[in-house]
Amino acid sequence: MPEIIRTLIDRRERPKPSVLPEELRSAYGGDLWFPPSASQRPYVIANFVSTVDGVVSYEIAGKSGGGTISGFDESDRFIMGLLRASADAVMVGSGTLHQTTAEHLFVADHVCPEARDLYAHYRSGILKKTAPRSRLS
Repeated sequence: MPEIIRTLIDRRERPKPSVLPEELRSAYGGDLWFPPSASQRPYVIANFVSTVDGVVSYEIAGKSGGGTISGFDESDRFIMGLLRASADAVMVGSGTLHQTTAEHLFVADHVCPEARDLYAHYRSGILKKTAPRSRLS
């Protein structure tokens, strides 16, 4: 994956150990983390693409999606896939839903198939860490 997106400064303390598996951390260019939520409540992560001047949709039938805005940029698709692999649910707006085909899948593998195995490895690690423990064990 190209190294186009970089964090310039972030003073927040990062959790240890790393969240991402090594291959995915290398492809992303660092670790991914989300701040702890109050009382373990869920939180929302927003992701969208815009032009430099703030356009998020051309509002042209068949050309109103983020891919048209980003030029179908590989880095954008990779990050969108990573965020979707991190999520338990993906919400989309009604306009997006109406503009996509019925076969479209809003999952990481569909957004960036090249990173399918990396996302699956990452997701399996998340599920292991969050799986409820049996009282019998």
